Amino acid sequence: MSTHPIFRLLLFLPLLPLSGHAQTSIPVQQTTESEILSFKSTGTADNNRAVLHVQIFETATREPILGATVLLRRDVDKMHGKVTNEYGACTFFVSPADYSFRVQMTGLKSLEQQSLVLEAGKIYEMKLVLASTTR
Repeated sequence: MSTHPIFRLLLFLPLLPLSGHAQTSIPVQQTTESEILSFKSTGTADNNRAVLHVQIFETATREPILGATVLLRRDVDKMHGKVTNEYGACTFFVSPADYSFRVQMTGLKSLEQQSLVLEAGKIYEMKLVLASTTR
């Protein structure tokens, strides 16, 4: 049984780094809080899922954060979790819904956002920074 080439490509997409992660330039700001820098729709997906690309940086150095836990919660019993890679990135392929979003990492201030609406067939990109808890 043969599968369409696009489905084979989708299997490997989560393993590939997002384009430009190593060259991403985020301006350094003196902030002591964790915050979302940007959240935008960047395209359309070829299915009825929502795609969310997340990239996380440390506020002081703007270095990508490896090993941060990213959680998407829909309803009380529906949760998706990922851990960021060496580029501070992870990708979710989820059902369209209204989610709560949480990012946490030991030694850094957690960030939580309610009412993150992800629509079917859209690709989203979110960039955020986490601040140190020692400041």
